[in-house]
Amino acid sequence: MSAAGICTLSTLTAAYGTNSASAIDVSQVHSSGAQSTSVGEVNASANAFSESAKALASTDGKLTKKKVFESTQSQAVLGRREIQGVGPAAGAAQALSLAPGVAVRGYGGIASTARYEIAVRGVKVGWSSVNGDVERNGLTVLFDGIPMNNLISHNGGWDSNEIPILQMIHGINVTYGPGNPAGRWFDSIGGTINFVPLQPSVKPSAEIGTTFGSNGTLGYNFDLKTGMYDGWSAILAGGYTKNNTFRTGSFSAPSQSFAYFGKAVKTFRSGTFSLGGYVDSSREFRPNFIPVTPIQGVTAQGLNANAPLYSQQTSGFYASLPESVWFKQLKVQDYMLYSKLNLHLSRDVTLHEMAWYRHGYRLHYRITNYTPGNSANSEYYDPTSDTYGDKLYFDWQLPMNLLKAGGSWIHQQYTSRYAGYNTLLGTSPSFPSQYNSDVLYNNYLAGFIQDTITPLSGLKITPGVAAVQYQTQMYNNGDQVFTNLPAGAQNQTLINSAADTISGLEPSVGVRFAPVKWGSLYAHYARSYQNPTDNNFGAYNSHGGSIDFNSLKPVKSTDYEVGAKFLVHNWMLLHNFTFNINYYNDHLANETIATYLTNIAQTKFASADAVVNGVNIAIADNPSWNWHLFANLALNHSYYTSYTPQGGGTILYGANVSYSPDLTMSAGLDYRYYYHGFLFSPQFVDQYTSSQYLFNNVTGAPSHQKQPGYNISNLSLGVKTTRLNQYIPTLKDVKLSVGIYNLFDAQYNPIEYITSGGYFGGNSAGAILADPGAPRQYFVTVAAKF
Repeated sequence: MSAAGICTLSTLTAAYGTNSASAIDVSQVHSSGAQSTSVGEVNASANAFSESAKALASTDGKLTKKKVFESTQSQAVLGRREIQGVGPAAGAAQALSLAPGVAVRGYGGIASTARYEIAVRGVKVGWSSVNGDVERNGLTVLFDGIPMNNLISHNGGWDSNEIPILQMIHGINVTYGPGNPAGRWFDSIGGTINFVPLQPSVKPSAEIGTTFGSNGTLGYNFDLKTGMYDGWSAILAGGYTKNNTFRTGSFSAPSQSFAYFGKAVKTFRSGTFSLGGYVDSSREFRPNFIPVTPIQGVTAQGLNANAPLYSQQTSGFYASLPESVWFKQLKVQDYMLYSKLNLHLSRDVTLHEMAWYRHGYRLHYRITNYTPGNSANSEYYDPTSDTYGDKLYFDWQLPMNLLKAGGSWIHQQYTSRYAGYNTLLGTSPSFPSQYNSDVLYNNYLAGFIQDTITPLSGLKITPGVAAVQYQTQMYNNGDQVFTNLPAGAQNQTLINSAADTISGLEPSVGVRFAPVKWGSLYAHYARSYQNPTDNNFGAYNSHGGSIDFNSLKPVKSTDYEVGAKFLVHNWMLLHNFTFNINYYNDHLANETIATYLTNIAQTKFASADAVVNGVNIAIADNPSWNWHLFANLALNHSYYTSYTPQGGGTILYGANVSYSPDLTMSAGLDYRYYYHGFLFSPQFVDQYTSSQYLFNNVTGAPSHQKQPGYNISNLSLGVKTTRLNQYIPTLKDVKLSVGIYNLFDAQYNPIEYITSGGYFGGNSAGAILADPGAPRQYFVTVAAKF
């Protein structure tokens, strides 16, 4: 792909010429050995540089307030000012939690090295080690516009610690619902999230920083920008962070992450070409669950041990088990390479082409001696995936129309290998008592046409349709991979092979009407489909039988949006003021709800249809240069129109969806004050998450029990100065930031569920287990810009 791109670039450059100052034909007048240039030539050079700068800016995919305001879709954008409110040690999930309608839960506090589950209006991506998600992989996650999701996995479709260095992210775009066909992907039934990294710039610069604080947190980050030379501009950015758990006990559970990003952009007279790469790696020791209330026999040293009972009420709210009793190591790694080409074929027609490769790797390595009689209480699980993709489309500017047409092709090979064992009983990862190895090949094909019609000033209509096809082949090669097995070893996948092709049409239409320049109304409808996940094709199916492909249907989303948007640039105290409100109603059909049960090392699958609906409200303003304010509120009502547990049983109607809070709120304000060469920036951010319904592993269904809501506040102070510039060559400024997170030291559990007893054994079935949030933490950051 890179070779093809370079060949394309060289051809285009030769044909059209560069747009840099060095390509201008400047006549030289020799007089006394000196050179002179006319004023007209200087202006031509300046204009060429200006055009090249505009072309470079066009490659930045971050949304602006204006683009959100003019869109027919429900969208939001988070900038650096909002992102900084979650702290320097936070990651992708915490930053997203500031967007309206987004709820985040995980076991790592705010540490970016841990995994978190992200819910956008009830539809989710990521994994929090708790069952009961109505749609676990219903959000497509992009990095600089490139998909990061696994196409088929029901577990590990994307993990939040794949983006662990928040300092390299300068914007986050959120599109709610499936959206328009040109920006829709294979997992976009609930929305699309684009993490936009720092971009190449016109002027050269560099920045380095370090962060340290509570629980042994230490991190480094940097970015280097070359500036523009001969039409080229590049950036290299990266960082490293490590921390220990905030849980109390003898095991510090160290975690660490790093990520590096590079991108080079070439601008020329007819467009732009870019090459980019991203690599990330996170290794963590996941803390264990803790009972909310004491359970007889469940102790801090194992089942029925001579030790204090293990619970938040007895051993401590943040207590954890010793490493010798239980530990779980997790690794997540990615390698991505991609290229982008934007080529103006004529004044009105532009070609856009994007090609990429991604390699993904995960490791789940768990050893538990809590209940040594369990024959499969340890596991080694290391799936890998290789993904190739290409997206090509044209846009054609016509009178009162902007037509877009094109398509995507993505191919993935996913290998999922698992070994369950117990060393005390003579089994091991290479000699397991339970095992499986599934290989799945997937092709995703999509073609679309979309037209934006503007018949009148202030009226925009965007109809579109996409044709999608999902091709899946699943092979069970467990017996070929695990040739050395003990007597009675069980293959968790009993389906030998399966293949199916699913196709569908995805129509959509958006309408925007702006009766005034500062206000608009909009409505949007979209129908979209998602491929069933791997378990629907027989992966992890230990019950035998065959797959009935006549009844296998894709997940279907039918989404309705209606809302109003306001953008006021300058009126009284309103400066770049935005106010967005929308109502949404999304029908989800043909869902498969996976429930993994530790005590039998099996996954059970329920089927369901659901509705998620509610209201999002977001407001932001800069009343003066000093002040910046933002707030959002989300009301959500998610319920099942039907829920059928595995094997039939009682069908539930109208049951509330687990882990979809009815209310989330975020608000923040920061103030800037300049005094004698120092810029002071205090910032306060507050976030509230309401109570949520728990999932019950005993019944394999949502329950009527709730976990309490919670409120978290963060306070920070930033100081920026140029006073040191005279002492350090090329220094532009130095920044110091001190922050307190969970300011009021609230004790809360972002994760709770009702256990079936497999985690601790004994008589623990029916008890509530939890992962606590972090207590008050302190972080300090120092950064220098050159």
